[in-house]
Amino acid sequence: MRSYEMVTIFQADLEEHESALTEIEGVVRNLGGEIVKSSSWGKRRFAYPIQKQTEGFYAVLTFTLDPSQVSELGRLLKLKTQVLRHLVIALDET
Repeated sequence: MRSYEMVTIFQADLEEHESALTEIEGVVRNLGGEIVKSSSWGKRRFAYPIQKQTEGFYAVLTFTLDPSQVSELGRLLKLKTQVLRHLVIALDET
């Protein structure tokens, strides 16, 4: 298991941001991962439009996951219409 951090941008007009974040946490758990920390940054304005939207709701997850499952996590997040963008970064092993 390796530690990762993921920033996810949800649609700003989405009414249930917390339930969408809980759903993403469930995806990580179903892939065999464990959530270490979850935080919401709230609604932020974009520097440029993303899919014709100018604002998004940011959330950050810190979790552990098997490295072979990271690509599957990315694939599943691309299928969710409420997720505009996501970025997964591997944390240093210290």
